Amino acid sequence: MSIHLLWGCDSNRQFECYWLNKLLGDKTISSSFRQLSKSEIQGPIVLVESGLLRLQREPLEQQLNDQKLARQLRIAALESLGSFNLIHISDEEGLDGDELYAQLPPQTTIWRNFWHKRFDDLPALRTFPIGPRDVFLSEDLIKYEKASNRQYPWTFIGTIWSSGSRREAVSIFQKDLPKGFYYGAKSFGQGLPLNKYRNQLLNSIFSLAPEGDRHLDTFRLWESLCCGCIPLIVDHRSSANRLLIGPHPIPVFATWQDALCFAKNSLQDKIYINQLQNKISKWWGRYFCELSLSLRLSLLN
Repeated sequence: MSIHLLWGCDSNRQFECYWLNKLLGDKTISSSFRQLSKSEIQGPIVLVESGLLRLQREPLEQQLNDQKLARQLRIAALESLGSFNLIHISDEEGLDGDELYAQLPPQTTIWRNFWHKRFDDLPALRTFPIGPRDVFLSEDLIKYEKASNRQYPWTFIGTIWSSGSRREAVSIFQKDLPKGFYYGAKSFGQGLPLNKYRNQLLNSIFSLAPEGDRHLDTFRLWESLCCGCIPLIVDHRSSANRLLIGPHPIPVFATWQDALCFAKNSLQDKIYINQLQNKISKWWGRYFCELSLSLRLSLLN
């Protein structure tokens, strides 16, 4: 049976589009939202909505009102066909969910990016990670170089703010492990082209994976895993176990100084870093398969 994704948002503006299709499998039907007839329905319908508008610094009130009205029309159209489920992406602050979930029929299954405590009371809501972007989902990444054969001990590519975990991580590692690779950008999407970024991860042993604006869940974390690059995480908000779902082999630390000490010691033992890379790679494969199965079964029921 096929799952039919109906995009209420512009899928071309959503990095998560490729990740969703990968998780849901080849039989997934994906299209822009349109009114369906009952004869066209071949399986469960899943509406995809995005909180991207609210990530703008000052979205216009008219834009928000127009979005709310358009959603009401989409939801009413789907209700007329029976039940449907929701996938909600790009809602980092949870503000979009506050409004959107109140419009849904009771018992609608919701899968969303970015955990927020205030949604814990919704029994039919579950979260899934934002995952990697399209170039990291290629089959040619299944085989990659051993950690011990890679050129750079660590890498970080991304936006550096005037303060915070990213600046601290880079400054600490640059000082004591100066042969790592760092490329700063002024804002999201203005760094290295994705193919060059991917090649850099493929040639690095460790990847610094600090939190983003609001969450530990970043493209960088999942893209490092796709490239066999060992992520180093500092968990300021005690959210790593929730994000990574139970026991995992990814190194997690209380401070970036602790992460540095671990990296320096590990680099002295080529056998260990290869074993750790292999252990994380196997865990990542299981994580993906379990998440994919859980998502598909939930949406098919």
